[in-house]
Amino acid sequence: MIEESGKRRRTMAEKRQLFMEMRAQNFDVIRLSTYRTACKLRFVQKRCNLHLVDIWNMIEAFRDNGLNTLDHNTEINVSRLETIISSIYYQLNKRLPSTHQISVEQSISLLLNFMVAAYDSEGHGKLTVFSVKAMLATMCGGKILDKLRYIFSQISDSNGLMIFTKFDQFLREVLKLPTAVFEGPSFGYTEHSVRTCFPQQKKITLNMFLDTLMADPPPQCLVWLPLMHRLAHVENVFHPVECSYCHCESMMGFRYRCQQCHNYQLCQSCFWRGHASGPHSNQHQMKEHSSWKSPAKKLSHAISRSLGCVPSREPPRPLFPEQPEKPLDLAHIVFLFSVLLPCCASPTGGRGWHRDASGKQTPCAGTAALGEARSGGVGWAWLREGSGAKVFPLPQTSKLGEFSPLPGLLNSLTDQTHVSPSRAGKGKGQSRCLTLGVVL
Repeated sequence: MIEESGKRRRTMAEKRQLFMEMRAQNFDVIRLSTYRTACKLRFVQKRCNLHLVDIWNMIEAFRDNGLNTLDHNTEINVSRLETIISSIYYQLNKRLPSTHQISVEQSISLLLNFMVAAYDSEGHGKLTVFSVKAMLATMCGGKILDKLRYIFSQISDSNGLMIFTKFDQFLREVLKLPTAVFEGPSFGYTEHSVRTCFPQQKKITLNMFLDTLMADPPPQCLVWLPLMHRLAHVENVFHPVECSYCHCESMMGFRYRCQQCHNYQLCQSCFWRGHASGPHSNQHQMKEHSSWKSPAKKLSHAISRSLGCVPSREPPRPLFPEQPEKPLDLAHIVFLFSVLLPCCASPTGGRGWHRDASGKQTPCAGTAALGEARSGGVGWAWLREGSGAKVFPLPQTSKLGEFSPLPGLLNSLTDQTHVSPSRAGKGKGQSRCLTLGVVL
């Protein structure tokens, strides 16, 4: 009885740990709700080490755990959610150098408890697949453009048009994040949230979706999302300027310059807290700076611009095709792999062969697997469809059945693999080239 009570108290303490640490940061003194929300969610992101997981790694984790085959409304229990989160962090540690390893168990505990608190407040012990995807895709690292493209792929139809009911579902899920950090009154979901993003009910393509959510300013209910990414970019930006209020000799992060008071500048801490001194007022318009340029550099840039030496600005983001790309017809595609192996190596662990100077084939014993025991050769692979071809590097650690040049298209080399010799070395002991064709 005593042991069960102690275990229960430890579980409750683990659930509250992240929120207690967040409160200790004193974010609530930030007077602007947008900055307050972005700072809280950025803290959660870093504390759970999600900032180290790129959006593409997250998509790969979804696929590896079979989430891409499930309907969005399918419910998964907390045990399976823990398995998904575990795979994300264990794969992350494999990518990180040994000197930068994270505490996997602690990260799993913090993220799992936060997700359950945010998306299972009633204690059913289940979350929908769409909730998991929306939360992890929003809170992971990576570019906001790539995140929004992935989100659009989840809420659009086969013609590349946004489905409003699915976008409404996305808003319901993603706005649970501000609510989880006690900012629901400012950014909680309402029935009018969709209309604030897209007032006119018209066909929304990917480019229109990106233009709206990446606009300046973005829709009010999601204004914290791009700010959270800007916070990540300026955390280590140094400004050799003195703050006009706290008189700190330099600033880190954002810098704010008054548009009315001469040379009046505030660090982000003072600005967020509403500090002002002298003739300056909080009602004055302030300009946010995310980088520092010396006066000499500003003068040089102004002269170059006046002389027409500065190229015109590129569009803020690339334009994407209006129609989604059609998936490849795998029935007509042959994957061909060529890899240099030593003369006595066989990709399947059997007997190899080599040619002597006269061209005669001589069998020899070999036990090397594909990607192993190569004599310094670099492997490569190509995807051929019609007259087109794409070349991909073959990692030296790849083994038969593990290498996939295009994620999701080829997961293993099964009994459909056909091995045929290509060009052979001209002398005994030289490398040879094997071509492996996989017909899908």
